Amino acid sequence: MPILCQNCNPLLLEPIPELDFFKEPHRYRWRGNWILESVCDVLQEELNPFAKKKIEETKHGEDGWLVRGETIHRSLDRYLRGEVDMHDDKWSDWIDALLDNELFKGIETLATEFRVVDRFNSVAGSFDFLIKQKDGMTILGDLKSVSSVKAVSSRKPATGQCGAYVKMLQQHYPRIVVSQCVTVVSGPGKVKIIREEPQDCINAWEEAYGRHKAKYAAFDF
Repeated sequence: MPILCQNCNPLLLEPIPELDFFKEPHRYRWRGNWILESVCDVLQEELNPFAKKKIEETKHGEDGWLVRGETIHRSLDRYLRGEVDMHDDKWSDWIDALLDNELFKGIETLATEFRVVDRFNSVAGSFDFLIKQKDGMTILGDLKSVSSVKAVSSRKPATGQCGAYVKMLQQHYPRIVVSQCVTVVSGPGKVKIIREEPQDCINAWEEAYGRHKAKYAAFDF
């Protein structure tokens, strides 16, 4: 069943000029130059070997997290744009609960699936949404889908990711002040919203990126 966002008023930001994303190699290019790393590349180094192995093992297949994530992200993107969305009914429990969440009621959509790049370091990424609520709060969010209700409760926030996106967004759009970062955890019939302060997220990103840079400093000439 297609769902339209009746209350979402899209006022979309103009994309950052000359910033492109290429899906197959999962790489960004800005002003004609290839970006060396993505936000996810940097933060995946923080994972232990067991977590990395588990992520790879559950990625593919008709019930893998890749197709689930792409489907649910696409549905939210179209919803926030006020567009009709059609999806496989097998994911309706996830999508219906997500789109019915109060977070997305009576909002203005400022950006969705939006690419950002660091002006001073060769790293880029894409955040899932930037919305403005009735009370004037501007919220930047990252959507995570999980396979079960149990996993909704245990899923940790995307603190560092959100911090990277806020920092890069401010470099290009200094007039936009992000009031809050949220991680939206989408499970079958259940949604969890984890709210964090933007500066806490920025601090987490800068610490992670600092560790990353220090790790490879010996290879710089």
